[in-house]
Amino acid sequence: MKLLRGFLIFVLLAGSVQNAYSFSIDGSFSTSYESSEEKGGDTEGTWENTLILDNVKLINPYLGFNFHGTYSEEDGESFTDIYSAYVEFSSFERALEIKLGRFSFMGNRFLTLDGAEATVRTDWHFGVTAFGGVPEYFDSDDRHINESFRDTGDRLYGGRLFLNGVKNYTGYVSYSKEEDGDRTIQELMGLGLGRRFVSLRDKTVFLSLDGKIDYDMEDDEVYRGMARVYARYKKLGLIADATRIRVEDGSERLGELIITNFSSGKEDRYSYTVEYAINDHYTVYQGTTHVVLLNNFGEWVTGDIYKFGASVDHFKSHGLTSDIEMYIYDGSDSEANGVSFSLDWSILRELRFSFEAEYIGRSEIKNGTIGMDKEESIYSIYGELEYDVIKDLAVSVYAENNRETRYLPENRYGVKATYSF
Repeated sequence: MKLLRGFLIFVLLAGSVQNAYSFSIDGSFSTSYESSEEKGGDTEGTWENTLILDNVKLINPYLGFNFHGTYSEEDGESFTDIYSAYVEFSSFERALEIKLGRFSFMGNRFLTLDGAEATVRTDWHFGVTAFGGVPEYFDSDDRHINESFRDTGDRLYGGRLFLNGVKNYTGYVSYSKEEDGDRTIQELMGLGLGRRFVSLRDKTVFLSLDGKIDYDMEDDEVYRGMARVYARYKKLGLIADATRIRVEDGSERLGELIITNFSSGKEDRYSYTVEYAINDHYTVYQGTTHVVLLNNFGEWVTGDIYKFGASVDHFKSHGLTSDIEMYIYDGSDSEANGVSFSLDWSILRELRFSFEAEYIGRSEIKNGTIGMDKEESIYSIYGELEYDVIKDLAVSVYAENNRETRYLPENRYGVKATYSF
């Protein structure tokens, strides 16, 4: 409760000082109560309060402060998590940027670094970043409650050399080393390159190429990476990519419930998607994905997913976007059919509704895969309704129901109020 009172006092004081001295402050404070039910019928109630400060200008426009933290109470116990808290200096046109404190490491929202990061951008189309500190993982994903991350060392340091201000090009070379005492946990060399091709005469033609790779020098292997091609000609589009993810290292989970439910988080995915825009509002697509993954029982399995879907965009006229997809999974471990549906609808200017669901019918278990019993179905359903009570104050209610999902609770219901300032 002391931390919560501190949050509220800080918001009130900051608002008063902002009015008196006209410095910039943006952020939000939210409070929520959630009831969740796990397998076996155990019910838990959690009260959570979150404060987010987005680049509060202490000395405008050069020195700012960022903060993201939560205080929660569950079953009579209290918990405090600080996801980020750092001072940021930025010179004119961001030629020099310095971060001091706890911040997200290189865009990984789950991995934080307690230390320092400095970036210099030159007039010769390149920049340099150097960083160092103590790494730590935080599970900041409210839905994937059972996710786990690898153990971290006591120091992480390295740097990045990147392209700066080169039209239609992105690129970098990076190096990082994580150590625990005298032991090297991870030593990575990274490389990334991107190129956009835009026709000046024909705006209906577009092509982009992107790729990045992290090579583990300790294990002598490609640790993670991505290569993607996106092409569009008039109403026809093509997306082809190859991705290696490691969820234990903060990679976002990709793909379908049939995959995420049984994957340990080590996955290679190779896919293509062909899409056709019927008009400005309706797009249909077909895609195929080949997956190689390590399942929860230590077995490498392969599978192919054949997708057929459609997207609807009536946002400008009705505030509505939607997507429906059907897929067939044919794997070395099992076969399944699935369907997913999502909807985002601004019913009124002050009232918004979102819904997403996925259902899987398991038809066959192949080869007697260890520990995998046949379930009649697997599904996940989530819905949320949000209403702007007054300017800057929104209240939302949400509900979720899942069956036989590994990373999600069986049932959860909650209410949340958010004040933006």
